[in-house]
Amino acid sequence: MSVLTLAGIALPADLQWTDEFTAWRVGQAVKTSLTGALIVQESAMQAGRPITLQTQRDGSAYVAPVRLDVLRALQALEELPRTASIPLILPAHNGGQRELPVRWRRTDGPGIEADPIRFAVPALDGDYFSITLRLMTV
Repeated sequence: MSVLTLAGIALPADLQWTDEFTAWRVGQAVKTSLTGALIVQESAMQAGRPITLQTQRDGSAYVAPVRLDVLRALQALEELPRTASIPLILPAHNGGQRELPVRWRRTDGPGIEADPIRFAVPALDGDYFSITLRLMTV
């Protein structure tokens, strides 16, 4: 059975990890010197792998939307400043599961973005949202 949880919060197992196969192990800093020469520094990264989990839309339906109560639990988790990592459990490609220690990645935008599937006021616990979660390994 596929499991996807973040700090004990159950998420839809078919959230797409959009940057899973993006190269990330080499960090690069590019600067210009006073003389105008380009200075490029590269080094191996031990942590900081981006993990972007997203609801997908296939044209006619949303895949992996979350309910409002799950979204509120995620928002409460995101609002706390953290000194320790958050456990993220993802399904492994060959069966089983893998656990990654993560933190919120706020450098590329907010840690959580959410849009209602169907806008209504007031939002009810049964309403669904498409989400984007921005995390990084630590």
